[in-house]
Amino acid sequence: MSRIVQVLAVILGAAWFLPISCTTGMFVAYPLVSKSYEYHMEKGDKPHSFFTVVWQPGAGNNPFGYSKLADLAPAEKTAPERSYLMAQPDGRIEGVVAYKVLSSTAAEQLIEVAWAKDPYSSVSRYRATRSEVTPVFSKVTAPDFMIIALLYALGFSAALFAVGRWLRRRVARAKNKSEAASDAKSPVAPSK
Repeated sequence: MSRIVQVLAVILGAAWFLPISCTTGMFVAYPLVSKSYEYHMEKGDKPHSFFTVVWQPGAGNNPFGYSKLADLAPAEKTAPERSYLMAQPDGRIEGVVAYKVLSSTAAEQLIEVAWAKDPYSSVSRYRATRSEVTPVFSKVTAPDFMIIALLYALGFSAALFAVGRWLRRRVARAKNKSEAASDAKSPVAPSK
């Protein structure tokens, strides 16, 4: 067996390598799990329940209003006093919601809204006119993503460990065969 296979067998089959492979698996799995919760409405996906929109004028001391898309009643979506076109290129209500106008024409804006309320957060992107919004993209981040990623990482680590153990057995078998072959070829000294 080649030296590389022997080294791989030792590393992958070692118990001390499990925390390293699990940590590496977490760094890879978490973004993949997160990516699986990105929805693109142009591809036919439905927006998340956390899909948030902003409008003007705001209520009370807030410079703008916001709510979940699902919470907007049809009458509210077309209320004449409410405009989904934002006058400022960005805005924030500290600790809850922030928006940024990504592109703008006289009649339409592409707006991205970041909403966060422990332990969840979301990013919503939509096209806005004065009286309506058309969802384009949404993404949610939740604490249970870490648990899902951990399960994938543990599976990845267990698979690497199993491969390492299998390689160790193969290396040991090959070593035993080569030793047996060399013993069979060596002359046996006569006994006195």
